[in-house]
Amino acid sequence: MFHRIFDEGLAHSSYLIACARTRRAAVVDPRRDADVYVELARQYGLTLTHAIETHVHADFVSGARELAARGARIVSGPGAALEFDHDEVTDGVTLAIGDIELTARHTPGHTPEHISMLVHEPDHVARVLTGDTLFVNAVGRPDLLGGERARALASDLYVSLVEKLMTLPDDVQVHPGHGAGSLCGSGIGSAPFTTIGQERRFNPFLQHRSQQAFVEAVLGDLPETPPYFADLKRVNRIGPAVLDLVSGVPDVPSLSPRDAERAIGRGSLLIDLRPGDAFLNGHPANALSIGFGSKVGYWAGWVVPVSASVILLNDGDRRQIQEARRQLLRVGIDHVAGYVEGGFAAWRAAELPVARISQMSARELHDHQAKSSIAVIDVRTRHEFDDGHVAGALHLPVGALATRPAEVPRDRPVATICEGGYRSVLAASLLARAGVAPVINVTGGMTAYRKLEDGTVSRSEQAAHAPNHQ
Repeated sequence: MFHRIFDEGLAHSSYLIACARTRRAAVVDPRRDADVYVELARQYGLTLTHAIETHVHADFVSGARELAARGARIVSGPGAALEFDHDEVTDGVTLAIGDIELTARHTPGHTPEHISMLVHEPDHVARVLTGDTLFVNAVGRPDLLGGERARALASDLYVSLVEKLMTLPDDVQVHPGHGAGSLCGSGIGSAPFTTIGQERRFNPFLQHRSQQAFVEAVLGDLPETPPYFADLKRVNRIGPAVLDLVSGVPDVPSLSPRDAERAIGRGSLLIDLRPGDAFLNGHPANALSIGFGSKVGYWAGWVVPVSASVILLNDGDRRQIQEARRQLLRVGIDHVAGYVEGGFAAWRAAELPVARISQMSARELHDHQAKSSIAVIDVRTRHEFDDGHVAGALHLPVGALATRPAEVPRDRPVATICEGGYRSVLAASLLARAGVAPVINVTGGMTAYRKLEDGTVSRSEQAAHAPNHQ
């Protein structure tokens, strides 16, 4: 009766733990669309009694209040100061879920109120749910409350790991709150769980023999921070709106193309869910390209304000529309005004404004670079950029383009490039919305560019060529 529920897009793990005898159950770090837990409870005949928050989350909206509306008791760590009904537990407090004991260990570092939950179940190996303190091959980042607090929290994180978690037996299973791809830690492994012994031996951050060395290593290897993290911290502390998501995600209403255009005129933002090639060949003017997949919510969180009203467009697949709506709810984008009935074909048939974005191959980009006739915007992460990039490229991660369009050159054509093409299409759509023209997308990205002779600069050349744009 131990279930891991994994959201691939946000690399978020939540857990349902149930007593087989009493059928009482707790959910740890529930996601916003809480119908998944209600369905598991229905399937196994469970009563959801507790929603446990290891900390105040920054990367997704919590579903604890959704579960509380169905009778679950919300539990958080000391000092969480949630502005809605909940119980705060201190270090060593044990919750009984039937025959299962969940013991809180206060493990500050990622956040001050963070707790890990030690799970003791008869005839089962002990488990610890570590939230964002300890991951597979990584540890939580300590900087999300601001740079001025990061060093103190990094020191707290070291103490939590060494004195609270590494004192557990080697065979205790570690079930973290995130997997590979999450921005809540750097270099998180892809395995669903690990053990205390495995992390003690092989986690690179736990090989440092002094607190100072650990702190410097953690602070020196921080991932990028999406702008929506601060917003969701606030939302989760105040308490997200309860939308009865335990009953499922509400249907997205249909809009005629003309009604959609009028809503856009009033300030709504249109997200085009079609593949990148289709978007580039023709799309509603000023639309954003966020191609459908598991990361619609992730990328929308980077570039769409949580207060925005959103309209969705694809080629008519209602399941995609509903799934996109679900993912947007997870990152706090609650206002989906509707989807365009009939998709892009109907939009074009209504003779509404259409735009295109040009493309060029890696070879064409290489030839243009020899003449310095084009400005290249590399929209990958800092680590990717530092590992090799087009000579003379300006580094502006895709998540920064919405707030830093003024840094893009306007005196020549602009080409966007990423690793494979997804992010560069999103970036091109952002720049086109900001009035940058002409914008060109590089097909195949750096994957194709690397295959060209002398296509990238080496690390030794980077210091001379890389612009100083953090």
